[in-house]
Amino acid sequence: MLAERHAAGRDSVFGTIDTVGDAWSWLILREAIVHDVRRFNEFRDRLGIARATLQARLGQLTRRGLLEVRPRSERAPLSEYVLSASGRDFFVCLATAMRWGERWCVDRRAEPEKTTHTRCGARFEAVLTCSECHEPIEARAVDVTLARGARGGLRGSDSRRRREPGPTLFERERACPIARTLRVLGDRWSGLVIREAFLRTRRFDEFQRNLGIAPNILSDRLGRLAELGVLERRPYQDRPRRHEYRLTKKGLDLYPVPLAMLTWGDRWLAGGNPKLLLSHRSCGRRFTAVLGCGRCGNPVQRGDIVFLPPPNRTQRRRIAGAVRPHSSRSTQRQEASSLRTPATPRGRG
Repeated sequence: MLAERHAAGRDSVFGTIDTVGDAWSWLILREAIVHDVRRFNEFRDRLGIARATLQARLGQLTRRGLLEVRPRSERAPLSEYVLSASGRDFFVCLATAMRWGERWCVDRRAEPEKTTHTRCGARFEAVLTCSECHEPIEARAVDVTLARGARGGLRGSDSRRRREPGPTLFERERACPIARTLRVLGDRWSGLVIREAFLRTRRFDEFQRNLGIAPNILSDRLGRLAELGVLERRPYQDRPRRHEYRLTKKGLDLYPVPLAMLTWGDRWLAGGNPKLLLSHRSCGRRFTAVLGCGRCGNPVQRGDIVFLPPPNRTQRRRIAGAVRPHSSRSTQRQEASSLRTPATPRGRG
């Protein structure tokens, strides 16, 4: 079903973006995969999402095969949303997004979600390893061979215009490193620009040609990714002055997320005909990425990880004994300052 709607010639990163949708869809899958949420009202309460938006995203994920609608019981007329096999497998994308958010988007005011790998007992740190040599994969150690037409633009895809939600809405109910990663690549065009950057696209006209994107949208996304520290502008010509866009250290460290999207898409969308072929320089062989534990090195599945979520914002206010209807300007400034991402990643601790 998923493979049938995957347009011929498009690579699986594009296919995953087109199939799964925007950041709200990612967060719905987070609730379903990590916290086993199934009911409409529970999704709505946990995410603080508008009813119409939730209905649209649940409908999309159901039509595209990641969720299935089932009756709660034989007697009850109400239904619930249950993960399909492809939906459960999306855990690899969530795990890599969580890892990057924990390293680069630290909010020291928020209590982090506690994750434990049951096989080794250590805090879970997601890592993608080579299926052939089992070593961790880094962006600069991968060679990519593109099949014909792999750089498909959005023409002919489900490109209906949607109002992009404000990034702060993603953490309205609770702090989450996945949500913080989605501030960077949670909209369609940002995800595709990042994909192109990892395919060594650097210049504005190359991005525009490969993606079929409007110049004003491209300029906005490149500027925003540069402001977030994922890309940096470097001059390559003086007369006239022109710049190219290169991944920073922070941007290179984001590589496991599009790689996980590629892996998921190859498994569920490509129909056995992947458009991007990856070779690992360390072992010289073609590979697929395997989700593993950064502490013990063993392969990981969702059932191997225990999540202990922190209290949501409402619960924390209740614990504190007061709910303030309005925060002061000084408090707002402190909150904005705490959301600025560090120049260096957070180390293991």
